[in-house]
Amino acid sequence: CPPCRGFTPKLVEFHKKHSGGKGFETVFVSSDKSNEQFDEYYGEMPWLALPFAKSDVKAALSKKYKVQGIPSLVILSPDGKVITKDGRSKIMENFDDCKGFPWVPKSLQELLGDAFVKQDGSTVGKESIEGKTLGLYFSAHWCPPCRRFTPKLKEFYAAYTAKDPTFEVIFISSDRDEPGMMDYFKNDHGDYLALPYSKRAEKAEISSMFGVEGIPTFIVVGPDGKTLSSNGRSKVMAGAEAVLKQGWGAPAVGDLAEGPEAGGTTINECPTIVVMCEGAEASTQQAIVAAMTPLAERYIEEGKRADVDPKYIFLIAKGGGPMDQLRRLTEKSAGEEIKKRGRQPTVLLFDIPDQGSLYFSAADEITTSSIEAFIQAKEEGSVKRRRLG
Repeated sequence: CPPCRGFTPKLVEFHKKHSGGKGFETVFVSSDKSNEQFDEYYGEMPWLALPFAKSDVKAALSKKYKVQGIPSLVILSPDGKVITKDGRSKIMENFDDCKGFPWVPKSLQELLGDAFVKQDGSTVGKESIEGKTLGLYFSAHWCPPCRRFTPKLKEFYAAYTAKDPTFEVIFISSDRDEPGMMDYFKNDHGDYLALPYSKRAEKAEISSMFGVEGIPTFIVVGPDGKTLSSNGRSKVMAGAEAVLKQGWGAPAVGDLAEGPEAGGTTINECPTIVVMCEGAEASTQQAIVAAMTPLAERYIEEGKRADVDPKYIFLIAKGGGPMDQLRRLTEKSAGEEIKKRGRQPTVLLFDIPDQGSLYFSAADEITTSSIEAFIQAKEEGSVKRRRLG
């Protein structure tokens, strides 16, 4: 891993310089392909390491902390709680003085502050958002997809707030300068608020907090600051009446056409049951959702009690969205079996966090019991493990 080779010497220097005074320890969790590679690479490091043989523990840690690539540096408190998953950036930003260590993130309320801009350039205080559900709109005038989505959001905002005034949108700009931001805000956006352009550092921290990697992104958070939807764009596109009826939260069983999320997480971060049924009758699709719902609700509730993501999430794939992408990913390892089923619905289990694993169910009937049995068989190791791609 070339980026790892670039970062490791810096981390070694940082560790030697600050670990004694700041009281922290580093643990190497290897993604090397052999014990020999592990030994050679670990020989450069002055800290602890998870034994190479404990690949199951490494996989569990990667899944727990949703590690998508390396190098990744997760900083934990003494009680094991996550402080930040962006330790790499924090170290490089504070390399010489370790300022702010251990970089406990500010709350969303602290980052947003107590002053917001209106379209006419005036400001309002934090009372304008207190007790409200917030839509955080990350956008910029130079971004063509943003310019297509912004009119939809403007229309949605007017219709939604006419019936529910306890909702507010905050535009968080990625424009290159303040005049560009304000021109875009005044001429294209709805009558909502904007984070002052001067708050570039806060903007960066909010983006990091919600894992924003591209724009447009629309995140919806409740009055308590907890995320209700990380794919708010699909909610906006569904229309105000649909959201007023169904709420902002992700459904127990998600529709892949609206995004790969359900139960407050996504297919990239959580093992996911996907039923491909684009050729099925509407009544059959409804029956499949009904079969998945009790299991989805159970895993969501168990996750809430443990304050973690659900163990599994559930999606129905009726067509559209990333359907074609998922089919391409399954083509190599399960394409023939899926083709043989023709228009018959197919149950698949995607475990992307576990090195891109895929499991195929040959069950002809899709019921709550058959899906539950498939999950149990996967956990017992009696279902063939395949690889995506």
